[in-house]
Amino acid sequence: METRSPGPAASCVFCRIVRGELTPKVLAFRDNQTAVFPSLHQQPRNRGHMLVVPTRHVAHIYEIDSDLAGPLMMTLARVAAAVKAVCRADGISIRQNNERHGGQDVFHVHFHVIPRFAGDGFTTGHDRFPLGTAEVPLEERVAQATKLSEALRLPTANMPRAAG
Repeated sequence: METRSPGPAASCVFCRIVRGELTPKVLAFRDNQTAVFPSLHQQPRNRGHMLVVPTRHVAHIYEIDSDLAGPLMMTLARVAAAVKAVCRADGISIRQNNERHGGQDVFHVHFHVIPRFAGDGFTTGHDRFPLGTAEVPLEERVAQATKLSEALRLPTANMPRAAG
């Protein structure tokens, strides 16, 4: 009898979060194709940093098919608006990295949705992203997920407006 090793989804940390095996309370949103949760590592000046991921294991952006592309982009747009409102951010940065030399450290497609503020120094100095990130305690990530989840339940027209 042939034995097969488990696929990458079995050990992928993001797949495990999406399946509720790790820190289930951090899931801010989940539908059939996408999920959203706070990043474990966030810059102190940019708290509220969320990750948008496909619910099925896809290692790199090159592997996203047309059935996933639309739902993933719709979730990304909704989350960007919600993060801006919840964090009262001046703007939003969206980042996506591929492969080790492209800066990817978890090999499951994910988009970083990062609240940005005037003068936050996010891309300058010795403590710029990702160098100046700190591990955010679970309790804080659960609170971030709860706030974002509440904002995502609001119709877009009723979402709190950010300054700017």
